[in-house]
Amino acid sequence: MKLVQFLPLVIEDYEDDIQHFPKHSHNYYEIVYIFNGTGVHILNEKRLYYEPRDVYLISPTDHHVFEPATITHFTILKFSLNYITLHPAFNGDLKVVDQIKHLMHNLWIKENKIQITPPYDQIIERTFTNMVDASNVTQQINSVWLYHQFLSIMDILRTNIYHSLGRQPLSGNIDNLLDYIHEHIYQPKMLHIRNIASRFHISERYFSNYFRKTYGHSYRDYIQRYKLNLIESRLMISNINMKKIAEEFGFHDVSHFYQYYKTMRNDSPINFRKKSLLNHIQKD
Repeated sequence: MKLVQFLPLVIEDYEDDIQHFPKHSHNYYEIVYIFNGTGVHILNEKRLYYEPRDVYLISPTDHHVFEPATITHFTILKFSLNYITLHPAFNGDLKVVDQIKHLMHNLWIKENKIQITPPYDQIIERTFTNMVDASNVTQQINSVWLYHQFLSIMDILRTNIYHSLGRQPLSGNIDNLLDYIHEHIYQPKMLHIRNIASRFHISERYFSNYFRKTYGHSYRDYIQRYKLNLIESRLMISNINMKKIAEEFGFHDVSHFYQYYKTMRNDSPINFRKKSLLNHIQKD
């Protein structure tokens, strides 16, 4: 079962003691906050027992269902990435979008409970309450105040999740290694093999073989693939010009960016943008 939503942001707040839907997915992202109540959250194949002040991040690739054991008060933020990029208050920093997207797809949080430490636990509870109250009296999608509350929640979650990840064993942990790469994709020096090897306690000579054996790609190939994926996500946003994309990813100029893309894809970034926009129009 797949649920579909077309609005960039929807805020739901309700109490229930039965599941609303069978196990399902959706075409949007969800942040689910438990104000009170207990039960089980089945996320993909993992059973997680929930309790008050728990938070769950659900991506479009996940399948999940809540099975309440007691009456549970849910607050759910349902959003698309367009809510961030197309909002009048968006400052143009697409790294924020990358961070949110990566956080929502983080594999560690699909198998572990997010630990919100004091004083963040009280702050995030008040923020969810304020967002629900505000959504009842304002045009929520275009509210600048609501937008910044949303970003504050994401920042608190990111801080606490990565604090938890920092306590996990680093060596041999696949999710942490990829998290580190994704987090520092705009800082090439941090991704030098000597820095990666030191951070994850792997010898430089062993690292390349370890990476290929673990992920099925060479380290260099993985970096290039991920970087291209980010570039193409920018190209799919029609109001971002080529110069800005080139600068963001460290190319000397637009010509250098074009040459890189042509080498990697045997096509031009302009053609990719035209094709993706055409596909979007046809789907609509």
